[in-house]
Amino acid sequence: MKNRVSVLRNHLRTARGPLAAGIIGLALAVALCPAVAAPLLAHDAAAQAAGRRSADLRELSPLGPWREVAPGVWKASAGDMSREVRYTDWAASPPRAEALARRSGRAFPFDTGSVSYERTADGKIMVRLPCRADEKLYGFGLQLKRLEASRSVLTLNVDHWSTGGGRTHAPVPFYISSRGYGVFVNTARFLKVYVQVGNRKDEPGRPKAADRNPPQGEEAGTWDAQPRADAVEVLVDGPGVEIIVFAGADPADVVSRYNLFCGGGALPPLWGLGFWHRVPATADADRVRREVAAFEAHGIPLDVVGLEPGWMSRSYPCTFEWQPKRFPDPAGLAAELLRKGVRLNLWENPYVSPESRLYPTLYPLSGSHLVWLGLVPDYTLPEARRALLEQHARDHFAVGVSGYKIDEVDGFDVWLWPDHASFPSGTPAPVMRQIYGLIMQNVIFTGLFRPRNVRTYGLARASNGAASGYPFAVYSDAYDLKEYVKGVSAASLGGVLWTPEIRSAGGERDWLERMRLVCFSALAQLNAWASETTPWQFPGVTDRVRETIRLRLRLLPYLYSAFANYHFEGLPPLRAMLLEDPALAGAEDQFFFGPSILVAPFTDPAAKDRTVRLPAGRWYDFETGEFAGDGGEIRVSVDTGRFPLFVREGAVVPMLKEPAANAGQAYGRDLEVRWYGRAAGAFELYEDDGKTFDYESGKYRVRRLAVTMDGQGRPKLEEIILKDGAPPMFGRASLRIMTR
Repeated sequence: MKNRVSVLRNHLRTARGPLAAGIIGLALAVALCPAVAAPLLAHDAAAQAAGRRSADLRELSPLGPWREVAPGVWKASAGDMSREVRYTDWAASPPRAEALARRSGRAFPFDTGSVSYERTADGKIMVRLPCRADEKLYGFGLQLKRLEASRSVLTLNVDHWSTGGGRTHAPVPFYISSRGYGVFVNTARFLKVYVQVGNRKDEPGRPKAADRNPPQGEEAGTWDAQPRADAVEVLVDGPGVEIIVFAGADPADVVSRYNLFCGGGALPPLWGLGFWHRVPATADADRVRREVAAFEAHGIPLDVVGLEPGWMSRSYPCTFEWQPKRFPDPAGLAAELLRKGVRLNLWENPYVSPESRLYPTLYPLSGSHLVWLGLVPDYTLPEARRALLEQHARDHFAVGVSGYKIDEVDGFDVWLWPDHASFPSGTPAPVMRQIYGLIMQNVIFTGLFRPRNVRTYGLARASNGAASGYPFAVYSDAYDLKEYVKGVSAASLGGVLWTPEIRSAGGERDWLERMRLVCFSALAQLNAWASETTPWQFPGVTDRVRETIRLRLRLLPYLYSAFANYHFEGLPPLRAMLLEDPALAGAEDQFFFGPSILVAPFTDPAAKDRTVRLPAGRWYDFETGEFAGDGGEIRVSVDTGRFPLFVREGAVVPMLKEPAANAGQAYGRDLEVRWYGRAAGAFELYEDDGKTFDYESGKYRVRRLAVTMDGQGRPKLEEIILKDGAPPMFGRASLRIMTR
């Protein structure tokens, strides 16, 4: 025995590596104690067998069968979806089947069987979607840091403060590929997405490993700290998942099909596209009257006044009932403002105060945990929805309230309820957090306004997938101008509308640029609830701020038609450059406003100029008509005093001929139809009553405004009525030639 141990020890001294040491250690144990050796050898044999199995990996199963549910739209699922919440369950409307049917067919963008999935060791679902090495991926909702998501890891959870990395106010699980397809993960579970990150050992096309530290005389190979993977891997924190794939001719077509599948884009009332102002949190009726009068005195348009928490008898948590000391006659105030063309919008969060008359009814219909000591109603339950809607209809709608600002539905677990909270419907707490912003939009839009044939427009602090049809703009706690611009673009990739949170500024130039940007967003609003700021806060730029707000109102015919196109055809009214020209996807500090206007804001108040990247073709200055450039890059100086707006060759832009004090005054006003460049062009002007859903039964009008050349080569404006289902919203049109 002693000789055998000595020999083994000699081998141990000369052995190299942990495997050799382990083998010799096992041999030493055998030599020392045969009784112990048997179980050790058995364990070793099992470990070796497990090692062989791990070399084969867990087998990935092909996802499918894929079912084409509309041209260019396929659906498949994995795991158990029987009790899962899909975002499309909470869409505002069913898919616009007729609009999708008009789209051309497309080939399925993946090879047969290449999309796969597996059940992880802890019971989750991982879906693997292949992509090429040169493929660029964009989207995943309202990401305010960057639009491109290639080679990143994202946690797609609704969050209060984050502006990137997945966790945002609207972490829509939808991404777009530079190859012309999009993928929607249609489940309200928490998701972790590995975008071209994480190389599997069985990847046939994985990058070749390189020696980062070669010996002297040998060259180092190309070493990458994060080798690009050939797939997107989506980890779903749940038992099942549904994947919907969209294919199109280009990124804009892909996004349009996604929006149409989610019910079509929102079509706000005309007044919703005017200018909004939110009064201080504790303002009373007299303060509201004074602020509206001040807008009139300064000649600044105003369509909506937003009341903040102080309008309620108790807030944080909320009663949803009027504070009688501040608003003794809310119906009288609403009627008085409406005579001036101004509407009321109410702030609320969903958490119910013990002092609310709704509290006893909603107590058994709410979750196990409180938020700010208020009940969290489970609005997936019809009886909970009914209780809230009856109160809102009686106390708000009946007195003339036009819409809501739905706040505080975006917090992560530190702000809202914990992951282990329970709800009467059985909806898991994390899922409820993912969809609560959607639920509240659904309650207000489909429960309160749509049944009464009245359109609304409002704000929501959180949203998510399949929200395209909701007339709510997401707002956030982001206050950086660069993030504002990215937000406008990012929202367009995920079927949500977004507005910058304009409250105050660091000086005149900063104020001007912020006001200009918000006037070219989905909802033009000054939120002065805390700062008490007014548009005339900085006298040195008040005239230019006034001009910008008036321009917003003058552009109502153009913008309203762009929203109609969003509703009927799915193309976002504000668009990232990616959707206009994929070659300019990296130009994230500029965007499109409607079909023809390129917006290039100054995001640095100290900058004297900036670069603008123009798509191919000839471009003109919006205000002067001067030629700006023929594609490529141009420099724009702040010294011009103009907001950088550029219009493509042949663009036709219908505007109100004269400024209006609000959208109500826009009805019947004559139009100035601006024409840029030398090429013929046209614009389809959409008109309806601007207030109801009657357009859904065909009661709308489409005028084609076309600029062509007569026999002498002179431009002329022609009007063709493409659909005559309603009276005209606007008056006569006259041509204004802009090109110098």
